[in-house]
Amino acid sequence: MKRVLSCIAWFTGGILAALVVLLIYGLAITQNAIIQDTHKQYYHATRLVIYGDVVIGFLSDSSSQNKNLETSPHSFKVMLAGTIAQITFRPFESVYVPPLYLGTYHINASGHDGILVLQVKDGLLYGAVRFPDWANGVWEPLKGVVIKNNTLYFTRSVTNEKERLKTGAREYFTQYYVGTYKENGKKIVGFYKSRGAKYLFEAYRKK
Repeated sequence: MKRVLSCIAWFTGGILAALVVLLIYGLAITQNAIIQDTHKQYYHATRLVIYGDVVIGFLSDSSSQNKNLETSPHSFKVMLAGTIAQITFRPFESVYVPPLYLGTYHINASGHDGILVLQVKDGLLYGAVRFPDWANGVWEPLKGVVIKNNTLYFTRSVTNEKERLKTGAREYFTQYYVGTYKENGKKIVGFYKSRGAKYLFEAYRKK
């Protein structure tokens, strides 16, 4: 009997481990999807895993209109498949960003100095930030980077244990940045929100 129970335990553990690996792998893949629920609310998903009757991913806040959801704050959410009317996976569009909005910037966020890098590669917009006095001084890939109508949007966050250990953060956090380009892209002025509070940031192109 003990041998049978041991085999069952190993088998169950193997299945759970496989599910965890599939979940991590699925959430690591960038996607571009629009979800419409049964109440005609829309969500944008940058990460999405569908397993049985559960949909797991990083989703925007809901909206009654399918507009500008990409720039809305995204967070980890779980939805039941029965509440979803439709999921549309959209191809990534090759973005064009004026060169004067890209490059390396010196950034100051609430008195903390760092380096902000924005670049386009293979038609996709990427960003990273490094604060020598924050997050162990490591490079942090930014999430949800968008440049539209002279405005920069991105998210700096620690939402899993791997990111927390890398940055040395005491707890998980999410910061939503919005900045406006000034002086032909030489300067970015804006704010970021964290835990309901708003803070200022500025960035200057490095010479």
